[in-house]
Formats: sequence, structure tokens, C-alpha cells
Amino acid sequence: MDTIQIPCPKCGRELKLRDRNLLGRKGKCPKCNHAFILEEPAEVQLELAESDPGPLEATTEWAPNRGKPAATAARTATTRQPSLETLITPAIPELNGFVGSTDGAAARLKAMQKKNAKRRNVGLAVGVVVLSAVGGITYYAMTNVPLKPVLEQVDVPAAREAIADEAKTEVATNGLSSPSASPTKGKPIELQYIPYGTQIILNIRPAALWKNDGPGQEFRYCIPPLAKLLEEKFMELFKRKPEQIEEAQICIIPGTLGTMPEIAAVIHLVDEAKKSQLLEDFGGERIDDFGHPVYVSGNTAYLIADQKTIAMGPKTAAKEMVDAITERSLTSDGIDELLPMTDRERHVTFVFVPRAIRQHASWWFPDNLKPFVLSICNWFGDEVEAVAWSFHLGDKNFYSELLMRNVTGITSSRLERETRAKLDKLPREILSTIKMMKPREMGKRKVIGRVPKMSESYALASTVHHGPRHVQIVTPLPERAAPNLALGTILAWDESTRTDFTKAAPKTTPSDEQKLPDLIVDRLKLKMDAEYSRTAFWEAFKSVSDEIKTRIDIDGDALKAGGFTKNMPQTFKLDKAPAQEVIAKILEKYQDPKKPSNTIVVVIDQDKKTILITTQAFAEQKNMTMFDVFKK
Repeated sequence: MDTIQIPCPKCGRELKLRDRNLLGRKGKCPKCNHAFILEEPAEVQLELAESDPGPLEATTEWAPNRGKPAATAARTATTRQPSLETLITPAIPELNGFVGSTDGAAARLKAMQKKNAKRRNVGLAVGVVVLSAVGGITYYAMTNVPLKPVLEQVDVPAAREAIADEAKTEVATNGLSSPSASPTKGKPIELQYIPYGTQIILNIRPAALWKNDGPGQEFRYCIPPLAKLLEEKFMELFKRKPEQIEEAQICIIPGTLGTMPEIAAVIHLVDEAKKSQLLEDFGGERIDDFGHPVYVSGNTAYLIADQKTIAMGPKTAAKEMVDAITERSLTSDGIDELLPMTDRERHVTFVFVPRAIRQHASWWFPDNLKPFVLSICNWFGDEVEAVAWSFHLGDKNFYSELLMRNVTGITSSRLERETRAKLDKLPREILSTIKMMKPREMGKRKVIGRVPKMSESYALASTVHHGPRHVQIVTPLPERAAPNLALGTILAWDESTRTDFTKAAPKTTPSDEQKLPDLIVDRLKLKMDAEYSRTAFWEAFKSVSDEIKTRIDIDGDALKAGGFTKNMPQTFKLDKAPAQEVIAKILEKYQDPKKPSNTIVVVIDQDKKTILITTQAFAEQKNMTMFDVFKK
């Protein structure tokens, strides 16, 4: 038998393995004593697809870095159950638009490996549930569509500065102590009872999300097929309704290329169940060979830890499940480093290795879902080793946190800069793509049309930080953002499956900018509708800027010196009013003729075609000519 050389993921020392049957087991490096899963090197795995290189043109681009393979177990799908077929099924009518056939190279390769195997319409339910909520936004930015500068010039960094400067005030108003303060204080996620090799983790709080009149109710209504899918699968796998499950952890364990992954899961019940009932629900053949009772039913092993905790996994991984009661379950280094920074009290947490998803996408996902998932993974790029995204639905807030661990050789400060640049470009790129869609229903057209604006709000509200080996994006938004993002994204993605992005973008009529008056004072006479309900000061001015197609800058230093903030709430409504009147309405509360520093004024720069919002004191100090917006 040929010798396999497996590099240690920690020090790079190669281990010589003479028996392939040892693949998938735990080994130890003779040089640094690092314990890891023995996995066939990625270069050998990629050779499996050489029989049909057509749809796998990007395979070499997805290949992991040499000398640092992911710590996944090379187990075959034929021996590990349940497959993803237990998590998603086309039998649900509402899901017909979300799943499709998986023909092509993946099907032919699987047919060669197992002639009698039948490919079914399956998808990665975990990825659909989470990525559809927010990650789908990046899909529209990453599709290969010619992008055009369709948005007016917006000073995104300045807008983000406006939020960052006053984030403490804004977040404190909504019940948080600081911009990065978490609304939850739970313990980190642990892979207890989970077999080795997990590369994708979904941690969810079903009871809280399914609570009547709770913050999750409207969110579920916006994604009915996915909510129904989870309800049915919780009943199928654990004989429990979501309301009865306090916490659920679903883990995906990849095998070799060309096979479906394995599923392991743990649930914690809201109330204790009778032992007799648990044995009736999960008690198959009892096995006492591993130091803890394990019940085997078909190809699934169940472990009843206590009267509130049940774990399930492949029958062949029963010993690993027992070992993981007290030992740390081995996974990739990136996930290992991010898990201590997670919070299991969050309503949803999704942890994954983008490289692993890219490698297995051809076999795991149906054709209509594959571009969506790959675009999300590609948005993170090769610089990101692992990702942990979580969100929490509060009564007043939607709180999102994204953690990205940078790969070796890329500094976290560099990844932070690149991430900021991506966020800045995101709204324009989304709008460019959305404009190519043609939804037939008026309701869908309106919701999808708001996706670019929602993505812009998401990007502007995000604050980006970096640590020694990770980048953090924190986004606090009003609670309305969660259902709106979910509904808009899922409708836009569904419409994208019917859109031909290879065609040229639809022609537009000459822009309004060509018809605009040259003088800014004349532009201020243009009429607009203004309806603000606790709208931030900077956001109200941005709406005016959009209407008159003129850049409006806010002097943050001047406002701060006068005791003002860029997030001062605006609440009023004007119909068909000149833009100058709208500005006057915004500024009327901030006038104190006796104190120039406490008076906010307008300065027009006709040469640069910009408007500056500053204080009278700063304008006088810099010899600026102020424009009287209150003069009729």
C-alpha cells in the first residue's frame, strides 16, 4: 500500500501513514505533539474530479493552502448517516423554488463511485436558513454583472464617521452601553457531544424565536418556507416542536470530495422530559461499549446526557460523541479560535469555514443555490480562514456581529481595511444588480427595490474593529431591520434565479442630474416629500442630498463643539415642500443667535457644488459666507 504523507497543521512536519484505514482517526505529530484528524491531503482529494473538469474550473482556486489542511475527518457518506436529505426535502410546496436538481459533474462522479446511488434534490438547510437572512445581500454584489456608478456620489466614510462618532449615544438610547456592547452575556459555544471534524455550526434558540408575540414572530413570518422546514425537521429528528427546544446546535462534518456530509446535533429542552419518554423517542439498541449508554436506531446514534439534553450523530461516530463529553472535539484551527468569542445566548449563530464550503459546493448544493453560496464565500475571500456570524432580535434592536479570522500571512489590520472597502462598495453594487431584475408582482417589486437602501443602512451602521487575529463588524439597527432584511433578501434571491444577468442592463432615461439647475440656490427650490420619524440628523440631510442631487457635508467637529450630534432625531412631515424649507425645518431647533457656537448654519460652495452644515462660530472663524435658509 502506498505511503500517504500528511502535514501537521501546526508545525508542517509530515507524518507518514501506511494504512489508509487510519484516515479519519486522531493522530499526534511526533515533533510538536499536536493532536489532529488524519486527513488525506487536499491535492489527492482534488484528483478525484479529474474525470470531468468542466464544471470544476474554479477548483484550483478553492484549493487549501499547502501544508495546512483542514482538520476534517475523511469519512464516506455511505457509512455515516443521516445525510442532508434528513434536513431538507422538496416535498414542502413552498420550497420548490429553493431547491433543484444537482446534475452535471457531481452527479456523474457520484454515479461512478456508487452506481445505484440516486441523487435527490437536497440543499444545505443550515446555510439556507442563515445565509438567506443577511448573507444573501452579498450575492448581488458578487454576481458577474457589469457594475455602473448608479448611485449619486455619497461620502460613505463621512457617513460612517457620523455613526461612529455618536454610536455611544445612539446605542445607549436603545438600551446598550456601548457600540460594541452585546445584548447577551452567555457562555461561548462548545462542541460537546459532537464528533470530530465539524466545519459548519448552526446554534439557534428555537423557543425564543417561536415565542408568540416575541421578537422572532415577525421574522419567521418573513421566511415562511424556512421556518416551516425547521419546524418539520425538529419534529422529525427530535420529536419536539421548536417551542420545546431551548437551544439547538446542528453541525456539518464534511467527508471526502464527491460525498455528502454527515450531520450531528445537540438539543437542550426547555423542560425536563421523563426518562421513559426519552427512551421511547430515542431508545433503539442500547450499546454500553464506550463508557456511556448510546442508543442506536438505524444509522443514527443517540446520546441522552440528561433529561434535558439529547445528542445525535452517525452510528459510526458513537465513540467520538462519548469522548466529546469531556474532551474537546477537534475541528479546524479557525473555528477553535473563534468559538471562545461566541455567545450561545444569541438567537442565531453561524460558524463556518468558507474554504470547506467552496470545496464541497459542487456536491452539496443544487444548481440554483450554488452561485448564491459561492458568492457569499467569495465575498470573504482567501484572506478569511473562518467566520462566526450571529444576530439577536431585541424588542428595540436588531444586533448583528460578524467575526472573521484572518489567515496566516494577512494582518488583521489589512483585513479590516479591505472589509471597510467592501462595505463601502456594497450598496452601489447591489443596486446595479437589482435594477436588472423584473419582478412581476407589485408587492415583490417594492420590497426588492428597498434592498439596496437596506444594505446601505446596514453598511453605514456597521463599525469595524480588529484584534490580534480577527476582525469584528458590529451592526446595531432598529428592530424593524431584521424582518425587512430577511424578507427583502429572500425575495431578491428568489427573483435572481429567474434573472438573466448576461444581458445588458436595461436602458434608463436621461438622469435627473442633466436637468438640474446649475445654481445650488435654484436646486434648493426643488420640491420634495419629507417624512421623518426619529430619523438621524445626518440621514435626514442625506435624503435631501439625494433629492437635489447635491453633496451635503456635515462638519462633525463644529457640531461637537456646539454640543450637537449627528444622530439628533428628526420627526416631522412636509409634502411637496422646497428642499430649502425642509432644511430650515431641520435646523430651526438648533438656532441661538446669542451663541454662535450653538447655531447651526448652511454654507454653499457653488464651485465645488457642495453644501456644508456647520456652526456659525466655525463659519465666521473660517470667513465662510452663510446662506440664510429661513429667508423666504
